[in-house]
Formats: sequence, C-alpha cells, structure tokens
Amino acid sequence: MTAARKAPRERRASAAPPVEPVAVRDSGYRTPALDRSLAVLEFISAHPEGVTRQEIRTGLGFSTNLVFRLTRALEAHGYVEQHPGRRYVLTRRLLGLAQPRRDERSLVQLSLEPMRWLRDATGESAHVGVRVGGECLVLDRVIGTQPYKCYVEAGTMGPLHAAAPGKAMLAWLPERTLDEVLVGYDFRPLTPATITSRRAFVAHLATVRERGWALDLGETVEGHHCLAAPILDADDMPVASLWITAIAPRLTESDGRRLAPAVMRAAALVGEVLR
Repeated sequence: MTAARKAPRERRASAAPPVEPVAVRDSGYRTPALDRSLAVLEFISAHPEGVTRQEIRTGLGFSTNLVFRLTRALEAHGYVEQHPGRRYVLTRRLLGLAQPRRDERSLVQLSLEPMRWLRDATGESAHVGVRVGGECLVLDRVIGTQPYKCYVEAGTMGPLHAAAPGKAMLAWLPERTLDEVLVGYDFRPLTPATITSRRAFVAHLATVRERGWALDLGETVEGHHCLAAPILDADDMPVASLWITAIAPRLTESDGRRLAPAVMRAAALVGEVLR
C-alpha cells in the first residue's frame, strides 16, 4: 500500500519542469498592481501543467502575501483555477476576451455550426483560432469522426510561420501590417519542413492568398498536417482562421487541394455572419 501511494507522487513531481525566474515587465504607467497581475497570468500560461503559489513566488520574485492576494483575486474573477496538487491553471475565460463578437454572440458560438459541418464533410477535427501577437491561439475545436483522431486543445498557442492557420491569417493582411508583424519575428525551425526565412515565407504567403487556403505538412510537428482558410470581416481583414488537422497520410498536398473548398466554405460561412 505504501509503495502504491508513493509512485503517483513521484510521477507528478517529475512531470513538472523546473520553474525558471522571469522578469516582471514594467508598463511605465505606474500601474504596479496591473503589471504584477498580468505577470502572474503570463507565468501561469507558460506552464500548461500548472504552477503552485510557491513556484509563482520563486519565478516572479513576489512575496508570499502578494502571490496569495493576486491568485485569490484572479480566481475570484474566474481567470484561474486550482487543479489537484494545488496547481493553478488558466480557465477559458481569457479565450472569451480574445474573440470578435456579433450581436452578443462570440466567434466560437458563430463558428460551431460551420465547424460541425466541416467535421462531417471531411471526417477531420475542425478548429477556430485568432492571432495574438506573434502566435495563433486556438479558441475551440470540434473533434473529428476518424478512428484515429488528430486535434489541438482550446487555449493552445502555436507559431504563425509554421502552421496553416497562422499563414491563412497573415496572407490577407495589408503589406504594411504584415511588415509590422514580421519585424524581428523568429522563424525558428521546428521540423525539417519549417520555413525559416522571411523572404521565403512572404513568397509563400503570396501563394496562399492566390489559391485561397493554406497548408502545412508537418511544419510544426512532424506527422501533424493542417489545412486552413481565413475568416474575413466586412473590410476583408483576417480576424480569425478556421482549419482542420489530420495525420500525415490523410492530409497530403493532393488531399489539401481536394478538401480546400470545404474549409473555405466553412470559413466563409462564419465571415458572412460577422459582416
């Protein structure tokens, strides 16, 4: 009995990576309480497995009392919650703030039926997400009907340059806005298929816009492929992206050309409601 109890505790301890100290950014507007609260949210976001109050204190250099007050306040407002082991994780409340809305309905609510239609039309998991700075934030997903399913959880952040949804949102940006996004952007190689130079990426985006859809063939994770289309507002600005994910054998270049009309239709259905 004793050995059986110790084993799970050892696994939980080894699963959590060591917490690295992080510098708190000062906004320069004399709002220390806000700066510290945002620092806590960003710190928790960087640790999907969750963090304890002690780890927050160590990582941010805050006092025990300050960490207690900030986490309790964020918990009271519904932005964080405690999981087993007293580890804090973000809730989905922040996702609600990141989405466009229309007639009191959020982007996720507007996208559910088109995503379900796309799931049924392709058999693959459908997702909707938005650009947050230099990353793509997954807002929600509808899991596919294939026996072997491939999907990304809501709340996941992903790179713009190595995934179809990011490409779809960037390809429709005005040239000046795209330049601003790509200034200093880190085209880090994630797999051998990742595009790693700005020149090659901009040329690739031109192709994406010309054909109306974006495809990545294992550029973020080998064996994980995505096919995406932009969700455009009334000004034809990309406010979000809608996409499917699949394992490599089910989503090749030729599969992308075959399934692209369905993905574009689903994205257009959402865009029509947003206009």
